[in-house]
Amino acid sequence: MNRQMTVSQLSRYIKGVFEDEELLHDITLSGEVAEVSYSERHTFLVLSDGAFSVRCVHFSSRDKIEKGAFIALRGSVNFYDKRNSVTFTYSEFFSQGVGDKNTKLMQLKQKLCDQGYFTDRPQLPKYIVRVVAVTSPDGAAIRDFIRVVHDENQFVVIEVYPVKVQGEGAAARMADAIAKLQSYNTDAIVLCRGGGSDEDLDAFNDEQLAVAVATSRIPIISAVGHEVDYTLCDYCAGTRAGTPSIAGQVVNAHAGRIVADLATYMSAIKSCMESKYQRNVLRLNRLGKATTYAATKRISRQYGLLRSTAIELRHSASNRLQSFAASTADYAARMKSALAVRYMASRAKTDKLTALLSALDPHRIIKVGYAAVAKRGKRISGAAGLDLGDDIDLIFSDGTATAHITAVKRNAKE
Repeated sequence: MNRQMTVSQLSRYIKGVFEDEELLHDITLSGEVAEVSYSERHTFLVLSDGAFSVRCVHFSSRDKIEKGAFIALRGSVNFYDKRNSVTFTYSEFFSQGVGDKNTKLMQLKQKLCDQGYFTDRPQLPKYIVRVVAVTSPDGAAIRDFIRVVHDENQFVVIEVYPVKVQGEGAAARMADAIAKLQSYNTDAIVLCRGGGSDEDLDAFNDEQLAVAVATSRIPIISAVGHEVDYTLCDYCAGTRAGTPSIAGQVVNAHAGRIVADLATYMSAIKSCMESKYQRNVLRLNRLGKATTYAATKRISRQYGLLRSTAIELRHSASNRLQSFAASTADYAARMKSALAVRYMASRAKTDKLTALLSALDPHRIIKVGYAAVAKRGKRISGAAGLDLGDDIDLIFSDGTATAHITAVKRNAKE
């Protein structure tokens, strides 16, 4: 028969079933504590048994119960109809030792410690400018990490190596990612995962992954879960950050040193340059004053010497000029007399030579009716220079004429 019900009717019905079932009241529930948390007055537990778990609460009490403990709780099962959730409400608890899961984890932790995987891990370098985050690319953890880093240091390069961070095969994939990154150029590896239950963080307690973290040559920051959560990877990593956001702050501390050190170096260089500049200014000022004093003193001394020398030179020059003027006037008079004598002798000689040249001048002879004879531009002085048929030039005082030799008669030689 099909019955119609509202959500509230169904919730109230289920609540009544839980209240009426005697087997669910005044029972002792045992298991391993997977989670512990508190409000102001209440204690909240997750009790697990293998793959099964149940939420438990103790109202008005803050019980000192450690995660991983095996305990028994006395109480009843309740159904909260407004949230449709089942909770075991207990009134007292009994410790029964350590849970099996926690025992195995502690044994593995001791084994890794004895093998030296918790000590001498590679530490972060002084400066960080490049990191690789091994994490889920879609989770809030990587977004928080990137936001925290880039809020302060946007120059830091963050690369994401995408992997599963929980569930079957997650540990092996993260271990493989760390192994492959050993040849990669990065300053640090960040193993990153947000908060969750103990079951969500089981992959980070895997022995294979813990050994991969411990043997990494590249420094690893383990940023897994909440601050109160500790995994084997936290112990094997060189640096533990309680959360992905804290990992971002760790990276910022190393990245910020670059800016801080650069500022320090720049300040030191500036101070050194200013100090050297001031020393040079003082040195130049002292040198300038000394140079000015020495130059003034030397100029004054040289001016005195020059003035004294000028006076002496002027007096000496005046005497020499007077002496030179007298000797020059005497020399000029004697030279004038000698030149006059030489002039008269030269004039007589010139007149004599002029008369001789005039007597020997061929033009004078030509002017009286004689002519000069030339053959092919050369003067002919006699009949010996002529041949029958020659053309000759007759040169007169007022021009020239051309003649043709038709006969040549030479005088007999004596």
